[in-house]
Amino acid sequence: MNGSGRAAAELARSHPALTDAQTGLANRLHFDLVYNYLFEAGDRGLPFTVMLVSAGAEGGDEDEIRRIGQAIEKTSRRSDLVSHMGSGRFVVLLLGTNIQGGRIAADRIEAALGDIAPGAISFGLAAYHGTIRESQELLRAADTALLKAEAAGGGVEFG
Repeated sequence: MNGSGRAAAELARSHPALTDAQTGLANRLHFDLVYNYLFEAGDRGLPFTVMLVSAGAEGGDEDEIRRIGQAIEKTSRRSDLVSHMGSGRFVVLLLGTNIQGGRIAADRIEAALGDIAPGAISFGLAAYHGTIRESQELLRAADTALLKAEAAGGGVEFG
């Protein structure tokens, strides 16, 4: 990313309309804007994977949720977008990453959260592929995978 691209990314991160007040991460609006752009770019061959993370922080205090979010962001690449979705859930958009790369990212995040997360850590991964026509299909696939991982007591599931 060039200097002006980094400046634009930093401005977006710090803009109050695009930032989650609890964690300082991207909020739902920021996520939706970037996700919709990536979904359209996926049709042009740009690989990306959606990772949903549940770190056992539902109902956790603000400091705990902030620490979890910061650990996820610190472990992620600069090109990834980490968003807080609420209820102890986070989403990471992994740009230029296939499902195998998503698994590697999940392993890294799981290791980073090992001493921070108060409970089981669950991941739902779904990679964009050309047969997906609606952006919500990919999110549903990741959410279904996350629910399976949570039901299994943690771990990684694929959608």
